[in-house]
Parts: sequence; C-alpha cells; structure tokens
Amino acid sequence: MTRSEHTYPGDVRELYERFPYPLPTSAAEPIFDTAIGVDLAFHDLDGRRVLDAGCGTGHRLVALALQFPDTSFLGLDFSSRSISVAEELAGRYGCANVEFVRAEIGGTPLGRRFDVITSTGVIHHLPDPAAGVTWLAGHLEPDGAMYTWFYHLYGEYDRLLERRLIRLLADTDGDVGRLLGDLKLSLSMVRYGSDTSHSAVDDEAHLAATADAYLHPIVNAYEFDAVPGLFAEQFPWAVVTGVNWPDGSGTINVADWSDTGFGVITAERLFAEPGTRAAFLALDPRAQLHCLELALRPTGFSVVCGRGASLGWCTTRIQQSVALANLCRRGGA
Repeated sequence: MTRSEHTYPGDVRELYERFPYPLPTSAAEPIFDTAIGVDLAFHDLDGRRVLDAGCGTGHRLVALALQFPDTSFLGLDFSSRSISVAEELAGRYGCANVEFVRAEIGGTPLGRRFDVITSTGVIHHLPDPAAGVTWLAGHLEPDGAMYTWFYHLYGEYDRLLERRLIRLLADTDGDVGRLLGDLKLSLSMVRYGSDTSHSAVDDEAHLAATADAYLHPIVNAYEFDAVPGLFAEQFPWAVVTGVNWPDGSGTINVADWSDTGFGVITAERLFAEPGTRAAFLALDPRAQLHCLELALRPTGFSVVCGRGASLGWCTTRIQQSVALANLCRRGGA
C-alpha cells in the first residue's frame, strides 16, 4: 500500500530553491546517518564510484566522502541553490573526491555508470518512483548496488494527514508559514532517528525541515511489502536493512534476533514478554519483518538492493538477509 499525490514540478523546484535541504547553509556540519548505514551494508568501497542521487545541500554526501576518502562521489540535484551550498561545504572540508552536477532523476542520462547509488529521502518524492528506480538502475554497473531510504507508512500516517490539511488550506490562504503556526505543525529534528550531525539546529534549518515535511507536493510512504513493486524489475534482491523512529534507529538482522551488535534490533527489544517473543521467533523471516514494522511503526526505513556480483561485497548481515528474507523473491510474499 502506498500513499501518493499528484506532481507539481514547478512547486518542487521552488520549494528547494527557497528552502535548501537538509541543512540550508555550508556552515552546518555534515550528517553521518547515511555514511553509517552504507558502512554497515558494504565491506569496502575503496576505488569504487558512487552516485548520490538527490544530494541536496550535500551534508550527507560530504559525510560519505569523509568516511570513504578513497571512493569517488558524484552528487546530483536539480536545485541550483542546494548545489551551491553543497559545493561550498565540500570545499570547506577539502573533499577532493566529490564533484557535483545539476541534473534531475528521470532526465537526460548522465553518460556515466557507478558501482553504488545512494538516494535517501528522494525516490518517495518522485512523481513515478518505480520509473525513477529504473532510471537510476540504468546508471549502475552490471554488478552494482543501491542504498536507499523511504518514509514508512505506519509512522508517517498522521503527518501525511496533516500535510493534506495544510495543502488544502493553502489553496485559499497562501500564507503557509502562518498556517503551519496556527496548526502547530513543526517537524521534530529527531523524527527520523537520533542526531548524527554536530550542528546546533537553528531556526533556518528547522524551517527547511518543516517545509520539506509539510509543503512538498509529492509524497509516497511505504510498507516493507511495497519494495518489490519498486525494485523487482531491475534487481534480483532487495532487503530492508534498518528502520527509524522518533529519536531512535536500528539495524535489522533477520538471521539472528539475539544479535547485540551496534544498533541491532533484538527480539527482546521488540517483545519484552517471553511468550510473545517465542511466538515471534517461531515465525518465518518475512513474517518477522512484518511484525517488526507493526510493533515499531517506523517513520522511515533503509533498503539495500543489488545485482550481479554485488552481494559478494556486501556485509555478512546483508548476505544472510538476502538468503532468508529477500523482498524481491519471485513467486510472491
């Protein structure tokens, strides 16, 4: 099940020229959540080429570039103001392994191929997310992989209703700032997990996050079972690797629900009572994933998908997840 709205491309461009995202200034520090997720997904990115599709102001991309200095990165975004901030930020940190291009997912092909594509919080804003995935897959090497992040329908349900309300009211009252204030709508800066930037959040940054959350004209939010509809045509495997909830995030290991590694969600974390936990552990891995999303009601989740030999340079946890709970498994759920 997805929640979609019609596209208004002019509105989207105007939104990000006015409110560069995720942080509106190059004075803000990098954000390391994607870098952490990528590090947990892949053994080694040295020498590989990575495209960050929809890099925005580059705060996540620069964090990637700092964490993987022997990897080359290209940041793509359609907002000239966001690209300008990103270039300033990369220069501030001396990231010689990063370049940027102003382009659009679904637009003219870049004429280049990559080993990995990252795209966090972008595909769910496309007018046709599956077509966007196809366009991105066309820029991957035959042994390529993708790391992506999406809104989850359960944790975002109330916000989706609130944003529909604000957009209806905005049809007759163009003062969206006042409307947001009147309705007391403001995005918590830890809605999608704990803070992974060292910057203090000022009013400008908070406004940019709130604008992205409530004013974007295109939003899709997904359950885990919607993943095959996005990826199955292009990739033989895809797995959910982590989830976010307000002020928290965790990694999923369907092969071992007692795994106490960094940030891993255990069965005990999900179900404190032994009887319920035993019932959960008796389920097959796909059903366990559904229990997890029902119990946690996450606001977002990350997906790793790939083709060819890419699984060989994924971490053991990813390999085990593909063997047990591949969401793109042919033949149904």
